[in-house]
Amino acid sequence: MLFPLILALVGLLLFVLIGYNIIQQYKQKIEAEKRIAISKQRAVITEVDELLLNATRMPFSKSLLLILQHRIRNALMIMIQSSPNSAAIRDHLKNTDAQIQQVRTNYTPPDESIFRAPENDKEALQLLQVTKKIRAVLRSEHAKGKINTEIFVAEDHRLEIMQLKINLENGIKRIFEAKVAKQFGSANQMINKLLKILVSITDKDSYLEKKQAQLTTIKNEIKTYLVKTSDKELKALQEKEKEKKDDLDVLFQDKKKW
Repeated sequence: MLFPLILALVGLLLFVLIGYNIIQQYKQKIEAEKRIAISKQRAVITEVDELLLNATRMPFSKSLLLILQHRIRNALMIMIQSSPNSAAIRDHLKNTDAQIQQVRTNYTPPDESIFRAPENDKEALQLLQVTKKIRAVLRSEHAKGKINTEIFVAEDHRLEIMQLKINLENGIKRIFEAKVAKQFGSANQMINKLLKILVSITDKDSYLEKKQAQLTTIKNEIKTYLVKTSDKELKALQEKEKEKKDDLDVLFQDKKKW
């Protein structure tokens, strides 16, 4: 009787150990999933914070600021579900709610026709990357149903115009460089490309209208220069031909008799 009892106790102990290990593995799995979820949402918040830092370098509409702030809020809500007892996350959520309210009541969007051109190619590239990232965020939020189609289309169009302005500044800079180098074919090609884009835009602001007029002026200046240059070259050629003719006349004129 004692031996079967010992076997039964050993079996029960093994069962308890196996069950304990299964429970521990399940808990570890849940904790790992929580850490992954929180890490993912922290990455979302970090990305949005970096985008918001550019609000002083490029005009952000009220709708865009609210979309970005709500993206942070949604990430924090997911983090709270994974870690409901985290005071830091709840404080972050409280601050985010306060910022959202501040934007709703006090934010005045800047005049979008006032555009500060990038100071160099590096800054231009950074701004282009920022606009591309924001457009990606908008597409993601729209796909999730967080923003309606009307707002998405309007904000995406604003960012598209912003990208155009950055590219315009880079294009005009290269046009001037080509003009100085007397590479008029390349300059005209770039001008025509930019003008074609600008003409197709029906809701141009004063900045874009100014740039369109500037490009047209440069195009006319190049045309005038080329015409004058051609006239000078033709005149020089005609004078050279005249000199040849005069030399021949002198050579074959009647000789004087002495």
